[in-house]
Amino acid sequence: MKIPKRIAQTLINSLKGGVVPRVGLPYVAVGRKAEIDALLRDVDIIADGGASFRFIVGKYGSGKSFLLQTVRNYVMARDFVVVDADLSPERRLRGTRGQGLATYRELIRNMSTKTKPEGGALSLILDRWINSLQQDVMAEQGLAMDDSALGAAVERKIGTVIAAVNELVHGFDFARLLTLYYRAYTQGDDETRANVLKWFRGEFNTKTEARQALGVAICITDDNWYEYLKLFASF
Repeated sequence: MKIPKRIAQTLINSLKGGVVPRVGLPYVAVGRKAEIDALLRDVDIIADGGASFRFIVGKYGSGKSFLLQTVRNYVMARDFVVVDADLSPERRLRGTRGQGLATYRELIRNMSTKTKPEGGALSLILDRWINSLQQDVMAEQGLAMDDSALGAAVERKIGTVIAAVNELVHGFDFARLLTLYYRAYTQGDDETRANVLKWFRGEFNTKTEARQALGVAICITDDNWYEYLKLFASF
């Protein structure tokens, strides 16, 4: 078995530092077949539109993080989007001093795909989603990329695709921001595109900042961050 040099160096550096590497874990995973198979059965359920939830319990140093990162790599290879975060006193599931928002920011920062395995995949995912919608509209309506009717047709498609999102808490604002991102993407408006990404990353501190930058009177906070995480999982 030959390990690519780049991955081998990443593995060595991570193991020297006592941390679990984010890439190359299948090359060093030994004795975890039963656990990995069990978790991958859950992945099959998710791929079919279901859901799964598990607690993994073990003593310090027993390989919990290693196992999770291994499964993470397996599912990214199957074109899943993966988010992960380590909880700490500063990052909690609940908090009133920014701890919940810090957890959300960490999850979005670590959003990963097969082509972006080390995180930072948010813009890539949105761009691919837009390209996919454009291709669908062009095929369905026989439009060309330079057709003046394409923009309006794609916006209608966005509205149809995320109609279910509108019914969820904060769904209307989420859908509006996706539309803003599409317009900025097609018009080459890098400033608006960057501001929408900033909003999705939870980096606006006040509603006033969000209104001035994007015209939306809401931002992600400790009180609503989980609702937006559900919205990401829905569209």
